[in-house]
Amino acid sequence: MPPKYPPVRALCLHGHFYQPPREHPWLGVVGPEASAAPDRDWNTRITRECYAPNAEARVLDGTGRLCALVNCYEWTSFDFGPTLLSWLAPHAPEVFAALRRADVASHARTGHGNAWASAYGHPILPLSTPRDVRTQVRWGRRDFEHRFGRAPEGMWLPEMAVDGTALAAFAEAGITLALLAPHQARRIRPLGAGDGAWTAVTPESLDVRRLYRCLVPGGGFVDVLFRHAALSHGVAFGALIGDGVELARRLRAALDHDGSIVAVAVDGETYGHHHRFGEMALAAALRVLRADRDVELVGPAAFRDAHPPTHEVEIVEGTSWSCPHGVERWRADCGCRVGGAAGWSQAWRAPLRQAIDWLRDETAILYETRADEVLHDPWGARDRYVECVLDPGRTAGFLAAEASRRLSPANTVQARRALELARHALLMQTSCGWFFDDLAGLEPVQVMRYAARTIELAEVLGRRLEDGFIDRLAPARSNVGGESGADVYRRRARGRAATPARVAASGALLAVLGQPPRVPGYELGFSATPAGGELEAEVRVTELATGALSAVRVVAVRAEDGTPTCQVGDARFTLATLFGVQREHLAEAVGWEGASAARAARHTALARLRTILEPLLAADTPLPLELAMLLGYEAAEEIAAGVESPAPPLEELRARAAALRTRGVLFPARWLARRLAQALEERIVGLPDGTREALGLLDLAEEAGVVLDLGRAQVRALAWWREAPPALRTALPVIRLCERLRIAPEAPGATR
Repeated sequence: MPPKYPPVRALCLHGHFYQPPREHPWLGVVGPEASAAPDRDWNTRITRECYAPNAEARVLDGTGRLCALVNCYEWTSFDFGPTLLSWLAPHAPEVFAALRRADVASHARTGHGNAWASAYGHPILPLSTPRDVRTQVRWGRRDFEHRFGRAPEGMWLPEMAVDGTALAAFAEAGITLALLAPHQARRIRPLGAGDGAWTAVTPESLDVRRLYRCLVPGGGFVDVLFRHAALSHGVAFGALIGDGVELARRLRAALDHDGSIVAVAVDGETYGHHHRFGEMALAAALRVLRADRDVELVGPAAFRDAHPPTHEVEIVEGTSWSCPHGVERWRADCGCRVGGAAGWSQAWRAPLRQAIDWLRDETAILYETRADEVLHDPWGARDRYVECVLDPGRTAGFLAAEASRRLSPANTVQARRALELARHALLMQTSCGWFFDDLAGLEPVQVMRYAARTIELAEVLGRRLEDGFIDRLAPARSNVGGESGADVYRRRARGRAATPARVAASGALLAVLGQPPRVPGYELGFSATPAGGELEAEVRVTELATGALSAVRVVAVRAEDGTPTCQVGDARFTLATLFGVQREHLAEAVGWEGASAARAARHTALARLRTILEPLLAADTPLPLELAMLLGYEAAEEIAAGVESPAPPLEELRARAAALRTRGVLFPARWLARRLAQALEERIVGLPDGTREALGLLDLAEEAGVVLDLGRAQVRALAWWREAPPALRTALPVIRLCERLRIAPEAPGATR
């Protein structure tokens, strides 16, 4: 903490934001996940519910009007798992930008950024080999540097699972801060004191309002901040997150003397995903606490500047924050569970752990052997391979630097396969594979898919490991139907593999349907093009991750009813064998084609009936439901086209919508509301010039009887208002727009 701060009462609210790696191990993209409905996948859903709202958390006045926005990340300590950030950066760039802004702003305010790093693949570090721990920590550090442009000071321990090996890896990587729970402290003593000064502690006796130093072999150290257990539990699982003002009062009450710090550490998804509107309660609490001159919202690093550790701590090895049995939740049926039906067992965890650990150890031997044939330092190369994960464009230069000699094309593929083998062997250890209640759940299956990819790469490198893996996994049983671990693996993991035959066939099926023959993660080259609904060709399949090339002969045919099939040798492929992301894109294309055909048919039918319909409408003839809906779709499209025109005739459109509703016409409410809301947001971006059109769009929506989701428009309007000159803020149209959007930027406390 900079010298300008006197000893204060510091509050650290830390959010651990994380999603497991969800990418298809072969394709490298996240496929659609039905359980995430109404969103396409869980990353998208939780971004909508949590990650994005926390960047612009709403603060309402007493009448429910939006009066302020808070970037919660700017005032709280946070870490985002690297596998989540790799998805956020391209898919939610505005959220990622908000994280970077928050880190920069907090660094300017306190001398230290709020962002922390996290071990790369979220494994349980005490259950990993020391060599894997080192790589996970190094990859996590490098990922953080790549994302935030600075070195991390703190790093999140996945599930707060800790042992001496993990902390030693932190210290070796230059990480000097960690968060733990009180029950993970064994004993403390003043720094520099002898063995006789040790004092045993319990969760109740440990003073969690200070930092402690944990010394590791080799002379390094990691400073540890222990979270306040009761407050953290109350936020994560209790009622504290339901009222921001009460949350602030409870947090403030825990700070009873100067020079103390209270840390609340919870899953970041608490704020909005686990608890709806949790981000609003957090924002309200942050505003109350920021107004308190006796409280500083800072991270552990800033607090350490003013109050460095005076005591040493010895941790309890092999403990975690989410399992009172140590780390048994990730290898045994210890009784820890999320929910599930009565009588469900987690006995499957042990066979899954045994299978994964065995595969990890076998692939380590194989990697060292095959990588050593082409790389001068196999394990050092694995540590540095994160550079290629972050930017695949660096691969050629990386291999040139790491190779033990000039590599032939075959040697290059061998090196890339070995490194991908090592990467997937890390990803298959992701902790979520054991956390939840059933073997057939999304997360255990994803772990098995990474194992399947690892096994495939091992086989092409010379070792068949699948039988040994299946033998160890077989005793596991799903609680749903009693399916064995071996069967779950074969059906839902190995059965989803992207073999060259399947990749080529899926491209051919799309080609005969007139669609681009794209397969993520692969390049396809066809020796011929479809003709007359048939395609017979040789397909060159290039795997982008390894550079491996295969040639596959395909014969694809589109039947009279339009259904395509593809033959590759004795194997027959159908639309059911397309990858999920391909089925999604095909459904979009077919849907667009169908909607266009339906639109054209509707236009034709109404044009033919217009001479009859117009006199009936003019005479206020009651409309049957079918006709009311047909006319509603036609009119809605005309309204949307008018709104999107360069000079939208909003008053004319408003009058037409009102007249049609009076006659009983039914507009497609969701479709029209989405188009009008999008048009409104575009006008808000163009404020103040777009003010009158924004008001006109609100009038049009009202006359059409559709309810707009004003969330994004409100946020953008308030953001504009904060930056606008006073003369523009007080213009009458702007005042009217604020009233219509239910924002009150001049309410008390409206500024950040």
